[in-house]
Amino acid sequence: SLTMPANVSQPPASGKSPRDPRLDFFRGLAMLIIMIAHIQRNPWGSWIPARFGPSDAAEMFVFCSGYAAAIAFGATFVRAGFWMGVRRIALRCWQVYWAHLGLFFFIAAISVVAYNWFSGEPDSRNYITGLNLGPFFDDAASQLVGLFTLTYVPNYFDILPMYIVILMMVPIVMALHRLHLYAAIGFCVGLYVLTWVFDLEFPAEPWSDRPWFFNPLAWQLLFFTGFMLARGWIQPP
Repeated sequence: SLTMPANVSQPPASGKSPRDPRLDFFRGLAMLIIMIAHIQRNPWGSWIPARFGPSDAAEMFVFCSGYAAAIAFGATFVRAGFWMGVRRIALRCWQVYWAHLGLFFFIAAISVVAYNWFSGEPDSRNYITGLNLGPFFDDAASQLVGLFTLTYVPNYFDILPMYIVILMMVPIVMALHRLHLYAAIGFCVGLYVLTWVFDLEFPAEPWSDRPWFFNPLAWQLLFFTGFMLARGWIQPP
């Protein structure tokens, strides 16, 4: 049976997992860096981590998300049983799925308003085109199906779908860990290698071969590195 690692603090009597303020700090810092990186002609963009090394705020955010997921969900598998943990993961995936759809419709509405109000201004941008929303407005009836099945993922909208897919892997990793730690590690590393060797990816739109920009089958390795560190399965370097 699974036991709580010695170097992971026990949850308080209320049953709520302890919150690590370091996660909030670094996830907030990552979001600030991401905002700076996406502002055009911004001189601060020359000083983001990606300019000095192989990783950036996106890697920081995914790693911290895996660490946070271990705190939020990992202990549930231990305290309440495997299937209760699966139910909690399923509920969070359901919540994130509807957050993704709500975010899409909200931003689509903002893009339409911005285009109607500011299209005549100098240096104005057409965000309907920039976010690849044109196909949705041209044929909403068919694109709604793609939107709800995550086979139509416009530009900049694949963060939450990526998170949904990775969260769905958490029960698999937890189950493999019950067999052996190396089984869980082997699954994550093996899936990462297979993704590169066989170009495993998810389609972002039905009319082209464009995939999701953030491939969850590859990013899961970074997510579960944070997850395993938080659970105490592997030791910090």
